[in-house]
Order: sequence, then structure tokens, then C-alpha cells
Amino acid sequence: MSNDYKHIAFLCGHFKREKAINTELLEKAGWQRIEFTDDDQRKGKRYYYPEFMEFCHAQSVNAGCVRYTRKVDSKVSMTVDVRGSSRTYSFLVKELTFYFMPHYMVLYSLKVEQDASCFDDCSALIYTLRYIDGFGTEEYRDFYCLAVQPIVQVYDSLKEHPLQDTTMLVENGNKLRVFQIIDAPASALDGLTDDQKRHLQYDLATFSTVSVEGNKAIDSPSEKWQTSNNKCRVAVFESWTALSMLDSFNILCSECESQMENWIYNYFGCIYVQALFQKVCLFDFNNRFKQAITAQGNRATSKDVAALVSEFEAFERKCCFNRISYNFLPQLVSDAVNNSLEINDEMRQLYRIMDKERTRNEALGRKKINRLLVCISFLTLFSAIWDATSMSAKVFNFEDNLMTFGIVGLIMAVAVGVVLIYLYKSQRGD
Repeated sequence: MSNDYKHIAFLCGHFKREKAINTELLEKAGWQRIEFTDDDQRKGKRYYYPEFMEFCHAQSVNAGCVRYTRKVDSKVSMTVDVRGSSRTYSFLVKELTFYFMPHYMVLYSLKVEQDASCFDDCSALIYTLRYIDGFGTEEYRDFYCLAVQPIVQVYDSLKEHPLQDTTMLVENGNKLRVFQIIDAPASALDGLTDDQKRHLQYDLATFSTVSVEGNKAIDSPSEKWQTSNNKCRVAVFESWTALSMLDSFNILCSECESQMENWIYNYFGCIYVQALFQKVCLFDFNNRFKQAITAQGNRATSKDVAALVSEFEAFERKCCFNRISYNFLPQLVSDAVNNSLEINDEMRQLYRIMDKERTRNEALGRKKINRLLVCISFLTLFSAIWDATSMSAKVFNFEDNLMTFGIVGLIMAVAVGVVLIYLYKSQRGD
């Protein structure tokens, strides 16, 4: 059986660091920083907006993405279940990469390459590799030693407590996200209708079994789903199409070796990585705002909320990009990724939380001002009653009789109280 299907996949995870990045320790462990020259920056800025390129090729973590990679280039074999039977796949663990981001966020990717004999081979392998629950089992031993253990070592150096469970390698999720490119032979795609290609790509993007390659299967997407998710598709050229989903990005192409570098270094390395960072950061902000607001009996301390607002404003100013490219295709890919990752939904949810907290604080502020005004009014009223009583004492000559003075003052206070109660009830319409 020939291996005519070329399959490249990046399995991506993330976590939030608690310690400073020890670059010396990284270099001793075989991690090498990816440096970008001024010429790289100039070239990139011809296609992408300067602020986006400066973020993707940053010199410091506070400014954007700083990358460290570790070459592996080792073959691994793994036995997985395909249609109820076991198959052993051999694949290449190419390299591991860390993306150190602002706001203490850390992303990483495991790049694997596979020569496959059919679409099912591609889906079955990545479906198995992306589930982190099994990383500690015997079936994953070789893959764990080559690809996962180095990730764990860096994780431990950035956390207060060492890793106890491999599921902790992905915060807020149960599996690694996947960016994959499947370069199929022309014979596998020739003769397929557009509808068949859409169904095929859905199967590949969800790692479902392609029961009859190119034909509609039981778990294929409905027409309604396809219509409502057109914004997550990129279908511009006959030679390749892409489908972006919440946990995967799938490029299906035929004989597109010349475009691989652009897809790997720009579409994945810049567009997808930045969007994924934005997604997990917004998710983190939402959680932190909710925790701050619900703390201490559903009352957030102004200091905590103010610090979060300030941090979010810095994130929005430096790390969020509405437009990234002068050219339509990179922007089209960016829009598809952003739509599938639901970044705008995360942003709207965060704005709603902030607006509610702002409204609540304004209401609390008004209550405090009203209480202060009531206190001032009572002090002013007391002073006015005292002055009126003193004036009456001088006029009626009972200023030396404290009892009479007190009775007159009490009568005036009661009279004022009756008037205020009458005015209050009149205002309410009682």
C-alpha cells in the first residue's frame, strides 16, 4: 500500500506560568530561541501590518511572542484502533516549540509528520495523539518520552508545583488543539463534487472515520450547519480549502508543496498562534473577573477590579488586532480562525461583565452620596432648629429656662418631621 498522503500536524496546548522564564535552563535542556532579523521584520511588514509582525516576532515577552524550539526528528510507532481493528502507525516527531506570551500565558506545539495511505490514517493517528488523558499509559510511552516529557520539564520550571497529572498540560480543556495540513494525491479528490469535498473536510477536521472517502457519511454535517458556518471556511482556490473549528484547523490540498512554508510559518506560526493566545487569554480574563466579583459575598474589592480592568486594557491595546494583513487571503484565514475560536463572543462576554460591574459600582456610589447628603441634611436641619429655638428664646425671654427651651425645640423638630413625612407621602402619591 503506497503512502501518497502527506500529513503535517501541530498539536497545541497552553497553560499559565507562575514563575519567571529561566532562559539558561531552557538552553541547557536543548531549547533554542528562534531569532528574527531586521530583514525578517521588513519582509513580513510588506504583507502584514507592522504591529502584528512586531507582536509575532517580539524581542521580549511583554511585547509579544517569544519562541523556543527543540528539534526531535525521531520516528515513533503507535498502535491505534481503526474501525474496530488495531493498526500500527509510524510517524515522525519533528520538533517542539514553546511560545512565551504576555500576561504569563504559555503556548506550545508538537509537530508531527506522517506518510499515510488514506484519509483514515491521518484522522486515526491525530485523534489518538491529541487526547492527553492517555499520555501516562504504556501505549504512549515512546511518544511521551520524545514529545511530552520535554514539555513537562519546562512546565515544572514555570509552575510553583510540579505536574501531577498529564491532563494539567492543557488548562481549560480535555485535549490538544490541532492545526493540520493534509496533502492528498490528486486521484483522491478528482471527481468529487463541492458538496462531497465539504463533507470530507468536515470528517477530517473532526477526526471522524471517513467510511467511504468523499461520500456523505452518517455523522457528516447537516446542510444547516454548513450554511451557518460558512465564515469558518476558506475556499478560494481549487487546489486547497480550509475549515476552521473550535479545536482544529484543517487544510486539505493536493500537490501544494510550494505553499507549505507559508502555511506553516505564517498561517500557523503567526495567525493561528496569535488567535489561540487571544482566545485563551480572554477566557482567563472572563474567569478572573467572575471570581473577583463573586468573592467576599458577591462584592468585588475596587482594588482587584481596577487592577483587572487596567490589565485588560493593556491586553486589548497591545495584543488584539482587528486587521492583520494588507492582502485578502491572510485576512480571510484570520477571520475564519477568529470566528471558529469565538473570540468576539469571549470579548462581548467580558464587556458585559465589566459593564455590569461598572453599573453596580455606580449604583453603590450613588447610594453612598445619597447617604452622605441625608447626613448633611440632618445636620443642617438640626442647626436650623437650634438657631430657630435660640431666636424664639430671646424673643419670648425663656432662654434661661432649659426645660422650656427643650420643649420648644422638640415641638419645632416634630413639626418639621410632620411636614417632611407629608411631603414624602405626597411625592409617592399615597
